[in-house]
Amino acid sequence: MISVELVRTIKLFQNLPDKIQEELRRHIRLREFQKKEFLFHRGSAGDALFMLFSGRLQVISATDEGKEIGINFIEPGDYFGEIALIDGGPRSASVIAIENSTVGILLKPEALWLFQNVPAIAERIQRRLCTTIRQEINYRSSLGASKAFIRIYSVIFGNLQMPQAVAPNKPPTLENLPSQQTIASMANVSRETVSRALHALIKQGVIGKDSRKLIVKNPQVLFKLVRGELSPEELTPMQPQKPPPEQIV
Repeated sequence: MISVELVRTIKLFQNLPDKIQEELRRHIRLREFQKKEFLFHRGSAGDALFMLFSGRLQVISATDEGKEIGINFIEPGDYFGEIALIDGGPRSASVIAIENSTVGILLKPEALWLFQNVPAIAERIQRRLCTTIRQEINYRSSLGASKAFIRIYSVIFGNLQMPQAVAPNKPPTLENLPSQQTIASMANVSRETVSRALHALIKQGVIGKDSRKLIVKNPQVLFKLVRGELSPEELTPMQPQKPPPEQIV
């Protein structure tokens, strides 16, 4: 049985009455998934709500030709699988672990009771569904872009962790930067094209890399690139800073 403190790490369950969190503690079951192991496949029955406590997951969809493409990542604190619970349909996508992950599972009867009887959760689910619809529209639009670089920039922009209002000076970041091959699959391009696109952004000072973290130094320019309002050729590369003159002592 998990702790109430662990329950509170899930965004959907934060700031709920103690009684509700205690019930969740009793009903959520933990399961470990190994890297490259699928949690569920597209078309399977929606019999539970899932939440990620540690590790990292990716949502996988498929093209009409049957090619698998990554849609977005799931980070600790996120929940997923609610759509199939609400409409009773099959899973609309697959989810795979890209790191060893600890996942919480809340079976359908308990999850639906929460959706229907806890107003705070119902509101969060509604907002989440609206966000999901908007992201899906934007993602499908980006895949239709004729230029490969635009699709790559759209993938990067769509997966950024935007700064919170409490830290307005913090730049948007992409934690645990996925491999170039993963980005290539998501944008339906070659890995070499992803390498060129990222190099262009770094050279022009739009993004920076810190270990596996990508930092967006100029989100306005990236957004214009995503919308096709600006091409990489129109950017002026940042000039290297000159070292300060040496002090004569």
